[in-house]
Amino acid sequence: YGAGAEVSTNGDVHSYGILVLEMFTGKRPTDNMFSDGLNLHLFAKAAFPERVLQIIDPLLLQESHDEDDGLDIRRTRRSHD
Repeated sequence: YGAGAEVSTNGDVHSYGILVLEMFTGKRPTDNMFSDGLNLHLFAKAAFPERVLQIIDPLLLQESHDEDDGLDIRRTRRSHD
């Protein structure tokens, strides 16, 4: 983005969305799984909303017991998974 096209607000919003999807899924847009027309955006869109928990980076679902890490994330999968 920005290397060959005009910089725009729309491009910035798209890039930000891809960054959020990278953090949410733990996958990069350049991951080998994205080929034959599949990309990170379509991967996430296909899972929404019924299968969102299946594409979340497992590290985001882990419960932290380490008080020294400064972060205590407690997530549980819903019973209907």
